[in-house]
Amino acid sequence: MTSTLIPPPALDRPVFTAPEVHPDRIGLPVAGAAPAEPVPADSLGAALAWRAKWRPLSVAHHVVDGRQGETRLTSRDLYRLAGAAAVRLRRAGVGTGDAVALCLDTSVDLLAALYGASLVGAVPFLVEPPLTRARHEGWLSRTAAMVAAATPAAVVCGPALATTAARLGPPVLVAPFGTADIPAPTPVRPEAPALIQFSSGTTGTPKAVVLSHRSVLEASRAIALAAPFLAGDMLGGWLPLHHDMGLIGTVVSPFLHNLASAIMPPLSFVMRPERWLTLLHRFRVTISPAPNFAYRLAAEAIAGLTAVGLDLSAWRVAFNGAELVDHATLRQWQAALGPHGFAATSMRPCYGMAELGLAATFAPAGSLPRVRTVSRSALTTEGALLPPLTPGDAHDLVSCGVEVPGLAVRVVDADGREVGDSVIGRVEVRGTAMMTGYLGEPPLAPGSWLDTGDLGFRDSGELVLTGRAKDLVIVAGRNHHPYPIEQAACEPPRVRPGAAAAVGVPDPVLGTERLVVVVESVVFREPAEAAALAFEVERVVSERTALRPDRVLVVRPGTLPRTSSGKMRRGLVASMVASGELA
Repeated sequence: MTSTLIPPPALDRPVFTAPEVHPDRIGLPVAGAAPAEPVPADSLGAALAWRAKWRPLSVAHHVVDGRQGETRLTSRDLYRLAGAAAVRLRRAGVGTGDAVALCLDTSVDLLAALYGASLVGAVPFLVEPPLTRARHEGWLSRTAAMVAAATPAAVVCGPALATTAARLGPPVLVAPFGTADIPAPTPVRPEAPALIQFSSGTTGTPKAVVLSHRSVLEASRAIALAAPFLAGDMLGGWLPLHHDMGLIGTVVSPFLHNLASAIMPPLSFVMRPERWLTLLHRFRVTISPAPNFAYRLAAEAIAGLTAVGLDLSAWRVAFNGAELVDHATLRQWQAALGPHGFAATSMRPCYGMAELGLAATFAPAGSLPRVRTVSRSALTTEGALLPPLTPGDAHDLVSCGVEVPGLAVRVVDADGREVGDSVIGRVEVRGTAMMTGYLGEPPLAPGSWLDTGDLGFRDSGELVLTGRAKDLVIVAGRNHHPYPIEQAACEPPRVRPGAAAAVGVPDPVLGTERLVVVVESVVFREPAEAAALAFEVERVVSERTALRPDRVLVVRPGTLPRTSSGKMRRGLVASMVASGELA
């Protein structure tokens, strides 16, 4: 018999003790499980009715609230909650094809309203609610634009938001709704609208994306095949459900494949990133998606704690998407979470968009993410993929993998001609999960290619992204990619990791754009320190990219605007600089 000495917890770090595994998940997942079985249904509402009848006691969702309390919803529970929501919607005059705005945070009430809307054949769209009463007016102005575009027949919200929501115009239904039984779900046509998803709006106003029932089913099928989904899998995470990665990725897709998910409000993660890891441990989550910044924040959080009992060995698929994947973050993550059972091959960089329901490409299963190291200066100033000149010139680009089933991707030049490997161009997509079109615009022609607005290239059959076309900075007629500039700007230790934006601001005198770099740092309060940091950022950017910024601005943490999925809104940053809002 041998004994192992376990070192005591570090006294300078708080102790983080993982909770017990949920009773439903003890002994799961099972190795060698068969593929997950799709529900035989043509809509989310029909899938709910089928599961409630044939798998009534199967768990649909575990909903964890801000205090870490859990509500366990079986398919039968969810059907009765959704039934009550459906009754209320019908009484309010909501019918087949009518849009419904769901202004609720991740909760049982939101799930009831979502599934209830599908039961009556309505078309829900999810709106992020304000965190506090002080933010109601700002929320009202943003939501009014969505309501004007989607013209919902009703707005569903909680009691705290009811008075403000009434100013939007449509009838307001206040959740919760209780429980009720209803007849069979309203029959729908496969091509009829099922969901309205608002795009992330990284370069401008979010667009209303219309997804048909067929699109939702095809998007879910593609994810299930490419992941793949296995019997006994548990999906989960904290992503906002008004974003496609949260809604389709962690709620709709698993439900349509007889699986369960464990979800919690985004604010729980923002306040304490390690709660995401707690959720994954507690429910033995096997598949969880998140943007790159979330992996960085969680790695930083767990590195500052002494974690006891945390086990992530069940986590088989860690999708990393919604923004460019940073290789340094992957290394940081593995160093922090590898000791807790996370396998490096579980990290799966991916690419997708609301227009496809969610997924376009996934990194292949069972291998480390592919990384292409190029010259930062050549990429930034010439858009060329050349070997780095020096170690400091090295810039890592992480592959997003290959197309999911039913989806095609190509890279084209300015004339629409497809280019070969290692040539940067515009990324176009088409496939069976493609949206019907943007609300208020002509529908897409069947089989047509959609210009995503993203830039990238092929590398041995895999797709590698380099940025957004509209984010290019044009100085003296030359295009410059912002991402390598931003990575260099984040090198000084007093810059918040991932908190830099490189934008072009028009100069009417010179007739071109000026390169402005904005960084977040706690030293913004001290003019002398801020000036010193700005000089340091300018120096590092110049050395790394061969570009000298015309201005470097140091701002308070949290100033730079992002989308709900964490993408930098560079267009808005440029407008804020031009107007003097950032100075």
